[in-house]
Amino acid sequence: MKKWKKVLLHVLTVLLVMAGVCGYFLFLYPHEQDFVESYYKVQSDKLTSHLRIVQLSDLHLREFGENNCDLVARIRALKPDIIAITGDMNDKKSDDTHVVTDLCAQLVEIAPVYYVPGNHEWPKIVFEGSKLASDLEALGVHFLADKYETVTIGSNTLLIGGIAEAPVSYEKYASGFLEDFAAQPGYKMLLVHYPEYYAEDTGALIGKDIDMALCGHAHGGQVRLPFLGALYTPDQGFLPDLTEGVQTISGTKVIISRGLGDDVGQILPRINNPPELVIIDANWY
Repeated sequence: MKKWKKVLLHVLTVLLVMAGVCGYFLFLYPHEQDFVESYYKVQSDKLTSHLRIVQLSDLHLREFGENNCDLVARIRALKPDIIAITGDMNDKKSDDTHVVTDLCAQLVEIAPVYYVPGNHEWPKIVFEGSKLASDLEALGVHFLADKYETVTIGSNTLLIGGIAEAPVSYEKYASGFLEDFAAQPGYKMLLVHYPEYYAEDTGALIGKDIDMALCGHAHGGQVRLPFLGALYTPDQGFLPDLTEGVQTISGTKVIISRGLGDDVGQILPRINNPPELVIIDANWY
């Protein structure tokens, strides 16, 4: 092939790639800024009737409508029995928590709210004196930092627990709580920000007697590739397995939210990965 033809081919290739990128950001990306809904169904003989759970995760101070009115309106319309929040609703780069507290003040009027902190919240609470936990509890939110509660909703009685610690701190700070929680009879739902607790071969919660675990943290991998899924997460590396959806791992239904927002100051936007609101229907049939 003549040199000028090779140059022309390279130029055309670059132009096609640029056109594809521009087309995505002009026509597809704007539609991916609204949250989508993902529905999952689970069954258990330990529950006697239908139970609907709405899960929120990784908001990072984002707002859908003024004061999150669009998000709240949709959650209200879904009529959940429980609202589960799996961390990082606030952001470590901000000390202003009003987006989170204002949202939760509205959510507690819809259904009981159970909240486990994530890596953007728990260190600030433990080491920097953040009052987020006490502010949420004053609103009526059940803040679950390495503890659990027994809950009765309709004819269902279940235990809802939360692990606040990162996996690296599990043995020192959370293993005692988890062993006690897992030993309890009844249906057990665990809120744990980090899906890496269920990583193959190394996950500390694999094999524990927990019926359902709700996680977030991975942001769906931030960038999702057609046919391949998530590209990368800092804690799981390239082509990670634990970024979204539902998996059954050693008898536990593990449900991972892609989250609703991005880290404050995040340079790389979500690509092919819209914000997500998760709806779980237990014993729908």
